[in-house]
Amino acid sequence: MNVPLLILVGAFGLAFGSFGNVLVYRIHAKKPITGRSMCPSCRRSLSWFELFPVLSFLVLRGKCRSCHHPISVRYPLVELGSAALFIFAFTLHPESPIAALLLAFVLYFLFLACVFDASYQQIPDVFTIFIGILALVSLALGGSVTSSLLGAISMLVWFGGQWLLSRGKAVGTGDIFLATVLGLYLGFRYALMTLVFSYMAGAMILVVMILLKKIRAKQQRIAYVPFLALGVMLTLLGVGDVYMRVIGL
Repeated sequence: MNVPLLILVGAFGLAFGSFGNVLVYRIHAKKPITGRSMCPSCRRSLSWFELFPVLSFLVLRGKCRSCHHPISVRYPLVELGSAALFIFAFTLHPESPIAALLLAFVLYFLFLACVFDASYQQIPDVFTIFIGILALVSLALGGSVTSSLLGAISMLVWFGGQWLLSRGKAVGTGDIFLATVLGLYLGFRYALMTLVFSYMAGAMILVVMILLKKIRAKQQRIAYVPFLALGVMLTLLGVGDVYMRVIGL
């Protein structure tokens, strides 16, 4: 394991995590992506030394330097999460920097979709489009066309079928499109594993949350993308392969 490379990759991930915070905030606020960052409370433009990922949050003790309004802990968590995903991708594909970089950005945009869905119960098309582009690039670099198409179709049929049967109440169109492009990237086998683990993990987490009274049993809208992302991570970690061997597939 090349430790200096992983440190560099982690720093790269932190920087993209910081940019990801900008994307999530400005897409939701329907503001231009370009322009100076500012405090959402006092509207003061932030100085360069206030924009270092994680470090600035710690130095400022989680508050604006001018108005002392609390800074959401989501900002450093997104930065650290992005760094961890980039490092994970490069440890998974140490022999192929291109494959590692493609996976890193797929996980990065999926992570941002998770944050957005959990925060606002929406999935911006831009994250889905970028994952779709990365899936096509991966396919062009030597992926299996048959497996990728079957992965995309299986996701489309599963979620599209739920949408039709429930008349749009069980899942949203954003979930359908995101799952489809993920299936295109993952391929048929990993797409099926992701489906299984996302629903298993989702069911267990929701039961715990209901028992703890964090959500209502009949709550109308539950963000599904975090469960989908968890299924992807469990699959990539090899849990899916172990499960397939146990059940004899």
